[in-house]
Amino acid sequence: MLLLIGSLTACSSNSSEIDKTGKEYTSAYVCPMHCEGSGSDSAGTCPVCGMDYIKNDQHKY
Repeated sequence: MLLLIGSLTACSSNSSEIDKTGKEYTSAYVCPMHCEGSGSDSAGTCPVCGMDYIKNDQHKY
Protein backbone atom coordinates (compact mmCIF):
# COMPACT_ATOMS: atom_id res chain seq x y z
CA MET A 1 0.00 0.00 0.00
CA LEU A 2 2.78 2.44 0.93
CA LEU A 3 4.59 1.64 -2.32
CA LEU A 4 1.46 2.43 -4.34
CA ILE A 5 1.02 5.82 -2.63
CA GLY A 6 4.69 6.64 -3.17
CA SER A 7 4.56 5.83 -6.86
CA LEU A 8 1.41 7.91 -7.37
CA THR A 9 3.01 10.88 -5.63
CA ALA A 10 6.13 10.59 -7.78
CA CYS A 11 4.09 10.49 -11.00
CA SER A 12 2.03 13.52 -10.11
CA SER A 13 5.08 15.63 -9.24
CA ASN A 14 6.80 14.82 -12.56
CA SER A 15 3.79 15.79 -14.65
CA SER A 16 3.71 19.31 -13.21
CA GLU A 17 7.28 20.07 -14.30
CA ILE A 18 7.15 21.61 -17.79
CA ASP A 19 10.25 22.88 -19.57
CA LYS A 20 9.31 26.35 -20.79
CA THR A 21 12.64 27.20 -22.43
CA GLY A 22 11.82 26.03 -25.97
CA LYS A 23 10.80 28.38 -28.77
CA GLU A 24 7.19 27.19 -28.35
CA TYR A 25 7.24 29.30 -25.15
CA THR A 26 9.89 31.98 -25.83
CA SER A 27 9.06 33.22 -29.36
CA ALA A 28 7.20 36.46 -30.07
CA TYR A 29 4.30 34.41 -31.51
CA VAL A 30 3.42 31.01 -30.06
CA CYS A 31 0.93 28.22 -30.64
CA PRO A 32 -1.88 28.32 -28.06
CA MET A 33 -1.26 24.57 -27.53
CA HIS A 34 2.54 25.10 -27.21
CA CYS A 35 3.29 22.30 -29.68
CA GLU A 36 6.91 21.23 -29.49
CA GLY A 37 9.09 23.13 -31.96
CA SER A 38 6.42 25.69 -32.87
CA GLY A 39 6.81 29.43 -32.43
CA SER A 40 7.94 32.30 -34.62
CA ASP A 41 9.01 35.93 -34.64
CA SER A 42 6.06 36.71 -36.91
CA ALA A 43 2.38 35.74 -37.09
CA GLY A 44 1.54 32.47 -38.80
CA THR A 45 0.19 28.99 -38.14
CA CYS A 46 1.57 26.09 -36.15
CA PRO A 47 3.11 23.43 -38.42
CA VAL A 48 2.10 20.71 -35.93
CA CYS A 49 -1.59 21.40 -35.19
CA GLY A 50 -2.48 24.12 -37.71
CA MET A 51 -3.74 26.66 -35.13
CA ASP A 52 -2.99 30.35 -35.65
CA TYR A 53 -0.13 31.70 -33.56
CA ILE A 54 -0.99 34.19 -30.82
CA LYS A 55 1.15 37.05 -29.57
CA ASN A 56 3.27 35.90 -26.65
CA ASP A 57 2.76 38.37 -23.80
CA GLN A 58 5.57 36.63 -21.89
CA HIS A 59 8.10 37.27 -24.71
CA LYS A 60 11.31 38.95 -23.57
CA TYR A 61 12.48 41.50 -26.12
